[in-house]
Amino acid sequence: SQIATRNWQTRPGRTGLAVLSVTLGVAVVVWVTCCYESVRRGVTDVVLQWIGRSHVIIEPSAGVWGLIPDDVTDLVRDIPGVEHVTTRTREYVEVAPGPQTSTPIPDNKWADIEVTGVDPGMEPQFRSYHMREGRFLEPDDKNAIVIERLLADEFRLGVGDTILMRDNDAPKLVEPFTIVGVIDRRRASLNQAMMTWTRLDAVQRIVKIPGKIKGIDIIASDPTIGNIQRIAAEARRRIDDRAEALQAKGETPDAIEINTTEAQHKKLDAAKGLLQFIMLLLSCVVLLTAFFIILATMSMGVSERIAELGLLRCVGVTRAQLTGFILIQTLPLGIVGTMLGVPIGLAFQWLTLRAAPDYLGVFAVSDWGMLLAIFGGLGTTLLGAAVPAISAFEVSPIEASRASSRTSRRRWIWIVGAVGAMALVAHELVNRSLPAHGEGAFDAQSIASVILLYFGAALLVPPVIAVAGRIAIHIAAIMLRLRPQLLGDEIVRAPFRAGAISAALMVGLSMIVGLVVWGESVKQGWRFPSEFPDALLYTYKAVPLKKAQALENTPGVKPGEFTVTDDFAFSLRKPRDNVFMNLFSGADSLSRCLAIDTETGFRIVKLTFLEGNEEDARRRLNEGGHILVTREFAKAQKKHLDDKVGIWVAIAPSKAAEVRKALGDKARVIRSGDYYYRRETFRIAGVIASPGLDIAISFFNAGTYFQSYAVGAIICTLDDADRLFGRRSGKLMLFNFDLPEHVAARVQSDSSQTIRPQKMTETEAGRQTFALGGGPIPGDGPEEKVINTMLEKLNWPVKAFVTARELKQKIDDNINRVTLLLSVIPFAGLLIAALGLGNLMAANVASRAKHLAVLRAIGVTRGQVLRMIVGEALVLALIGGGLGLGLGFVLGQTSNRMTALLSGFEPSFSIPWALVGYGALAATALCILAAVLPAMRASRANVVAALSDL
Repeated sequence: SQIATRNWQTRPGRTGLAVLSVTLGVAVVVWVTCCYESVRRGVTDVVLQWIGRSHVIIEPSAGVWGLIPDDVTDLVRDIPGVEHVTTRTREYVEVAPGPQTSTPIPDNKWADIEVTGVDPGMEPQFRSYHMREGRFLEPDDKNAIVIERLLADEFRLGVGDTILMRDNDAPKLVEPFTIVGVIDRRRASLNQAMMTWTRLDAVQRIVKIPGKIKGIDIIASDPTIGNIQRIAAEARRRIDDRAEALQAKGETPDAIEINTTEAQHKKLDAAKGLLQFIMLLLSCVVLLTAFFIILATMSMGVSERIAELGLLRCVGVTRAQLTGFILIQTLPLGIVGTMLGVPIGLAFQWLTLRAAPDYLGVFAVSDWGMLLAIFGGLGTTLLGAAVPAISAFEVSPIEASRASSRTSRRRWIWIVGAVGAMALVAHELVNRSLPAHGEGAFDAQSIASVILLYFGAALLVPPVIAVAGRIAIHIAAIMLRLRPQLLGDEIVRAPFRAGAISAALMVGLSMIVGLVVWGESVKQGWRFPSEFPDALLYTYKAVPLKKAQALENTPGVKPGEFTVTDDFAFSLRKPRDNVFMNLFSGADSLSRCLAIDTETGFRIVKLTFLEGNEEDARRRLNEGGHILVTREFAKAQKKHLDDKVGIWVAIAPSKAAEVRKALGDKARVIRSGDYYYRRETFRIAGVIASPGLDIAISFFNAGTYFQSYAVGAIICTLDDADRLFGRRSGKLMLFNFDLPEHVAARVQSDSSQTIRPQKMTETEAGRQTFALGGGPIPGDGPEEKVINTMLEKLNWPVKAFVTARELKQKIDDNINRVTLLLSVIPFAGLLIAALGLGNLMAANVASRAKHLAVLRAIGVTRGQVLRMIVGEALVLALIGGGLGLGLGFVLGQTSNRMTALLSGFEPSFSIPWALVGYGALAATALCILAAVLPAMRASRANVVAALSDL
């Protein structure tokens, strides 16, 4: 023990740096993994706010516009494997600030809103809410309500205040509710109705729908895909049996849809798995950096004490004892570093939580992260000491008394390089054989791939120093105005020791480069901004097509990224004579046809073809007589590619003369009062979905609304709408803004001005909607100015305006933030590498004291000595930085491939040169700064004292 501790006492600075390297490595692992656990919990909570925790969802086919009996709940509650069941509804009502008085409140004081009826006892099991104030509903609450922040701001209400609610249809019975909480809720537009939450039975009573609900949510006890599908199938069987029983009694069964969220939860699990894999990779890389530093430090110690070790061999110490001596000397450093690193890592997490509470959420400790940090720290220390221990094992008394064989050293350089090249080839083979969708041994193979990549790159560093070291020496000599002979001696003579430091630097820089390349590739490959427009402007009154198309020239609209769509109702059933509304009654009230321009429409909204393909669909649509149908329509109507669909559409007055000529064709044209209705048969050219729309729907919590419209949605062309139905108009304008990137969206976040949505009595389809009235939309932001310019040209119609620009910017901001946060982690690895470089420079200065004294004695100035030591650090920085850049690009490409295989999303390889340059400059600067202190010590050394020992 005295022999082991003697080296600590004689070189306390170097020992302290080795302990610090382990401490930082362990601390970063604890910090990273615990922050990941906090982020994981936060992301899970946010995503579950979007999709809920439900595994099976039962709803009316008409979505939010339909109702189903609540006794359907009894059919599914006792299905084996069902853990929780809850019911809900969502209705339109009117509210006014309380308290209730004997004097009636004027109608203009009531606001049209939505109310969600829930079971307070079960709702927290299914959904999470961001409470701005107060609490959510509890089972014992009577006439309690939770309101949206926007409503609270408009009425100037808070927790404890009273709000009055009534049905929007007569008779309007008023009931008072006490506010117990205020919720923050994302909003897509100003015309989106404000929301409240209260008990289900209270909503049923107010809107007079006893025993009716809009949805049943089910959570499975075993959330595996097979079990979820089994529960859904059993629920479907029981509901079908109920429908058959009702039909046998002569009653009409309810149209009910059963869906599962297995795909959403699977994507969430895949996202968490990808993030955990990245965090695990980062942790291993930081520990790998510490490994190289310990390796270099211990190797320096063995080289400096080669004579001492040889002397020990002469007095009878065995090879095994020397090996144990090196390991025993190192193990306490790892133990101390690990014990210090764990609390420091937790302190880092606490500070990060204080700095970014919205991102991390809550303080959390990762069990697997703590184990990785503890065993990784100790294992790194032992592995770092293994190579020096082997060197000590090979020491013989004779070898200790003479210089090492240079030929043997050169031979080992090329042997190591060959092994490294084979490891890189193996990395490429493993990377190419990774299974898709994260199946099989994906995790093990991907980790093995990265390990082989770094193992091979690290082994190639000594040969690179031997081959390219002279080039780097000449570059550094020119930069520092020194003779190359003054820089190259120590680096070329000890390529393995210098290689360990360069490898540590390479590892840290490569992770920074790899992460920023991966983040930029994800941004470039992320197609949502091109799959969904910035804004949608809908006018409830048809606008002449040419007038609508002319809006593309509005300042602030991006040229070539504007399209006009018409929107009209259709029916799959033959209309009844003399009853106009019967044409659009029942489920047909939701059937909408969107007439698009195929050239601009496909450009601004990206559609995914579930059946067919875009090229064929475009061609067939342009030929006429073809339509696209949504996946929901295809499922509800049991239609597929190339099937025929017949629809009835009201004919525009401009086509009346043409229709009269066609009256003989009774199968296609009928007359009801003053209206003509024409039947046309189309062939399906494709079954489609819109990933961009799915994301926007989730973000704005509007899934039930869009689902109800999608059930009856088809797409035809503007040419067919004109030729077949006489429609030369547009209602929906979709476009992208041409605004500076730093200009943020204003519509969602600006609560200083509140506009109350105007309730439309009914649309042509008979459904109730909310819209902004005539006049401009409030606000003076850049988006509002563009929209108001359009509205002025249209004579200020009743409209609805939705913007997704905030969502697009939020996604880009989140990707940037995550990338930058992840880049902080390998930056800690760079710091460890800098400490190791400083340690090596200090050791070099101490071992070369006499050599430096001789240089000073023959006329080398203090400044030249200082630049010489800094120059050696610069050489290692150039080599490590160059290798780090190359390795980072390879790592970025590898990460892109793993992301594509794991998630199905394919990033587009892209290099953010500015960030890469900043990372390389930071690495170089750290190396130079780490060498400054040893260089200053060398330049100030006492020449006489050093020469006196010669």
